[in-house]
Amino acid sequence: MDKKLLLILNPTSGRGAAAGSLFSIVKGFSETGWETTVIPTFGKGDAQKIATQRAGDFPFLVCCGGDGTLNETINGLMARETRPLLGYIPTGTTNDFAATLGLPHNPEEAALKIGDGKPFCYDVGELNGRYFSYIAAFGIFTEISYSTPQPFKNVCGRVAYFLEGIRQLSSITHYRIRVDWDGESLEEDFIFGAVTNTLSIAGAQTHFVDGVELNDGLFEILLIRNPRNFFELQTIVTLLLKQELNPKYFTFLRASSLTFSSDSEIPWTLDGEYGGSFQTAHIQNHPRAMCICVPKDESATD
Repeated sequence: MDKKLLLILNPTSGRGAAAGSLFSIVKGFSETGWETTVIPTFGKGDAQKIATQRAGDFPFLVCCGGDGTLNETINGLMARETRPLLGYIPTGTTNDFAATLGLPHNPEEAALKIGDGKPFCYDVGELNGRYFSYIAAFGIFTEISYSTPQPFKNVCGRVAYFLEGIRQLSSITHYRIRVDWDGESLEEDFIFGAVTNTLSIAGAQTHFVDGVELNDGLFEILLIRNPRNFFELQTIVTLLLKQELNPKYFTFLRASSLTFSSDSEIPWTLDGEYGGSFQTAHIQNHPRAMCICVPKDESATD
């Protein structure tokens, strides 16, 4: 194997942690036998363009940044018929997908682990032509990651998400939505919906259901009904904290393909980034479409 890799680096991610750790990252890859070429990003969309244009030149392509950088990179790679092995060095604020894959948060350690890692092929989601790694969501709290100013996130970290979330509790919007999947359908008022392929959301491990697999061709879908009063809202929050899915307030299902329809446009978040507003959102699972390098000792991906 030609041991040359391309590193796409977002220098502003994680309070500048990516740029500050560049030497350590390259050193880690060098110690595992990889010759590294580095291309930094300078703005939104750069990682996607670089991945599309340069992926054919390297057997291993690594992105360093937050979940948004990973999302852009995956969208760039999915535009190609043949794709190199993907690597991810997480330096963002929450790094949900990294937590699911067992990737270290120390950049040099991550480089060492994936430089000598193993490939794991997982499902990629698609919403109206845009791809996502682990979550497509709408409703309460979903705007936090892309509406909270980056300097505020850099200074306050996860506290920024918490504070912004508290603020949003005073302005809950609900949507009348029809959901169609596998010959079934339902129509209700929802304040939140998430189509996921992950074990971690917003930095917290999820244990709502058993048997979550990242490469089974199925999404896990959680929908939260509109509370009729503040007491019901408090109950919903309590149940979420306890990770209990009471069917009075929650709907849970699994599907490989589903469609959300509404009379109004609904804003969606994809991997923590704004993904567009749609009256109709068709979501499709692409089984094992992307192969990413994970640590050899990571049992969750066996």
